[in-house]
Amino acid sequence: MASRLKNGHDPSSPSLSSANGSLGYLPPSLTDSQLAILELIRVARVLLRASPLIICVTLIVAGYIGVREKYFSVKWYRAQALITPVSPDSSLASSVGEGTTLGQTSSSLMDLFTGGESDNVTISERYIAIMDSYAFTTDLINRYHLDRRIVKSTNGHVPRISPWKMSQAITGRFQTEYDYKSGNLALYYMDPDPAEAKSILEDYLVSLREKVRSEEVQSAAAAVDSLQDEISKTSDALLQNQLYELVARQIQREKIARVQADFAFKIIEPPVVPDNFYAPQARRDATIAGALTFALMCIAVLAWDFISRTRRQLAALETAMNHSLPRAPRPAAETFSPIKEPHGLPKPEPPARRD
Repeated sequence: MASRLKNGHDPSSPSLSSANGSLGYLPPSLTDSQLAILELIRVARVLLRASPLIICVTLIVAGYIGVREKYFSVKWYRAQALITPVSPDSSLASSVGEGTTLGQTSSSLMDLFTGGESDNVTISERYIAIMDSYAFTTDLINRYHLDRRIVKSTNGHVPRISPWKMSQAITGRFQTEYDYKSGNLALYYMDPDPAEAKSILEDYLVSLREKVRSEEVQSAAAAVDSLQDEISKTSDALLQNQLYELVARQIQREKIARVQADFAFKIIEPPVVPDNFYAPQARRDATIAGALTFALMCIAVLAWDFISRTRRQLAALETAMNHSLPRAPRPAAETFSPIKEPHGLPKPEPPARRD
């Protein structure tokens, strides 16, 4: 009796011989893990047969990307600067002194008028949010005419770009990175021209300082007005003396914000541009393109093998079904026979010929 597989099919059937492919007939005692190993071997054989095509296409794509990025793409230079964010009230507390009455109340006033932004991380996050905002970027563009400096003219004509797109273009070139260990904030800006990248990053630092300085001056002026209103409304001499001290501190805070050179942050490293360009990185891009091409080619080869095997299995299954169905007997060929007259009847006489 012929041996059968686990699924009960006859190994001699055309459908199974086509389905097994290069692995031949499967013995009846294979486990699931053994079947999985055999399937992996079949996949490896398929990929090995197509390896020349896969390798050639991968090398062509990787070489094309590498050559294009190295010799024909625009080179981008990245300017970098390093600053240490400083709370606007920390410099005031150090200049006033810790032993005086104003120095002792600096921490409470810091929380009162600045919202508790004494933490270096909070200050850095605030500065990053300011520099990434649309209002700050638009003011930077209008102040330093960055639209004319970034958008290159073609035949003496500068194309018009909407403020939103220009702001997105500037923000896309600007990056920040905060170091939690040292408390320093690194600023980066990319441009095809290294001198332009350095200049625009310097504009970022100047605009940031002016923005924080302006907010501090406005906050101190508003605090002075509010304290003077409270002084005019109260009749307690002791409370008036305390309010006068607060007014004096806010006035000093405003003066320091106007004249202090390293207000809001200290520059550890001014903007500088390395000699080597930052992007594109031809070797990295070629490696990534080669890896993606290799993976896509393997998937395409396996998909084509799956489609081919499915077609062969369907064709073999159709052939097996045609052989297994019983054939209907063909009808006998009909023969023509002349009509015979029944017995006992006289044959009709032919009609008489007329002369």
